[in-house]
Amino acid sequence: MFRWLLLFFFLAAVVAGLVVGVLNPQTVSLDLLAFNLGAPLGALVLAALVAGILLGLVLAAVLFVLPSRLSRRGRTKSSAESGMTDQSNA
Repeated sequence: MFRWLLLFFFLAAVVAGLVVGVLNPQTVSLDLLAFNLGAPLGALVLAALVAGILLGLVLAAVLFVLPSRLSRRGRTKSSAESGMTDQSNA
């Protein structure tokens, strides 16, 4: 079931990418400080979407996932140490 759902979302993303690319064939110029990039509008829109998704995932990992894993590791380590001292005192 999961494979079919994943395949469906993959095909939907491919179709959406093709639609955006076909409907926006105009060449645009992106002027940045270091260089000038000329590319189709659809390609730049999709590149901006992918860059935003990747930056959002990295930001979520740094702000939410990493601190929770570090705090969980600290709690596990401290509980393991306290368990060892309780057994040695008995």
